[in-house]
Amino acid sequence: MKPKPGVEPVSFYKNGYGGQFGVYRIADCQPMRRRGCSPASQKQIRAQSILSVKARMRSNLAKASVMAQRWVALEPLVLDTETTGLGERDQVIELAVTDIRGAVLLCTRLRPTVEIDPQAMGVHGITETELSNEPTWTQVAPALARLLSGRHLVIFNSSFDSRMLRQTASAFGDQLSWWQEQNCLCAMKLAADAFGSTNRHGTISLADATCEAGVSWKGRAHSAATDAIATADLVTEIAKVQRDLVVQLQELQSKGNLE
Repeated sequence: MKPKPGVEPVSFYKNGYGGQFGVYRIADCQPMRRRGCSPASQKQIRAQSILSVKARMRSNLAKASVMAQRWVALEPLVLDTETTGLGERDQVIELAVTDIRGAVLLCTRLRPTVEIDPQAMGVHGITETELSNEPTWTQVAPALARLLSGRHLVIFNSSFDSRMLRQTASAFGDQLSWWQEQNCLCAMKLAADAFGSTNRHGTISLADATCEAGVSWKGRAHSAATDAIATADLVTEIAKVQRDLVVQLQELQSKGNLE
């Protein structure tokens, strides 16, 4: 603010160096004129864009993307399960395995030895009647072991699915010794690192993670095959982030070299 033309000060004050300055009422003042700003040049705009891209390359999402690229390079398989519940006696009743491109390699239901919790049934919609003629763990386990042998395995919330597989095997007297050698990669942790947690447990749901990544679902959620495909798509989408940023940076830098 500055005094309007012709306005007299209402008082004066001196600073520590003896200078005297007028004091004016706010009502007697007007805004200072802004200096004219020339528009940014193309070179300045490009430099700002380069700084922006480099900043994004240092983000948590970009760091997670680098990790996702390493996973994709391993050509891992992806596993998902549906269960009778969440407890210590609950078992797997549906299981699917896909490759990292989302092609379904195995999809089967299993007949458990325990009842399905009503809350779990409300989520996945699988009833005990539907499972009455399905194979048991003992019948499915050999094919699963052969399929996963020597492969890295991506699971969304790997600790949960691993526990459920062990509980299921135990119910049929299977020690599941081969699972100890399985190299599991947790897509839930990857997504939480990329997008941040969405709950007090420091985790993120598959629904929230796919929404953040812009993944379109290819079927009904909470079926093992659909969830496995969504997990595969989630990892590949996260992997694209860093690659896209590298391309953007190279394009911006190459334009500068042409000038």
